[in-house]
Amino acid sequence: MHDGDATATVAGAADGMAVPRGEIVSQYVKSVRLDVPGAPAVHAAPKGLPRLHLDLDVDARQVADGAPLFEVALVLRCQGRGPDEQVLFEADLAYAGLVNLRAAGGVAAPEMLEPLLLVEIPALLFPGARNLLAELTRDAGFPPVLMQGVDFAALQRGRRAVS
Repeated sequence: MHDGDATATVAGAADGMAVPRGEIVSQYVKSVRLDVPGAPAVHAAPKGLPRLHLDLDVDARQVADGAPLFEVALVLRCQGRGPDEQVLFEADLAYAGLVNLRAAGGVAAPEMLEPLLLVEIPALLFPGARNLLAELTRDAGFPPVLMQGVDFAALQRGRRAVS
């Protein structure tokens, strides 16, 4: 049995860098836009389920140089089209969180921040963004957009492969 520091990890012990921990200070709607270009006519005609196109992106930025505060934003763009390809609605939203990063024993290396800011924190913010999109489309008179869970690690790997 070892009585040493239980917070040390294999990676942290190996390279001497501090492992960061994130605390979400606040979650908020950064921006939201909904456009129903064919209203009111699209609501007068019988409608089935719209065909959806959904884009999701993650954006992270440091709030101030040298400060441990970061803003992480999930950006969702959703377009619903009717059977005739008419745009029924377009919804764009950015749901963000203000994150305080702490690294015991020093400053965390940038490569250690990436998984936290682009994978772990977005996974925590996702339920709020998903609920907002569902409520927004429902309140616009359409069936709510119900998103499945997102594998943010796979999204980040794909993003890295493209760049």
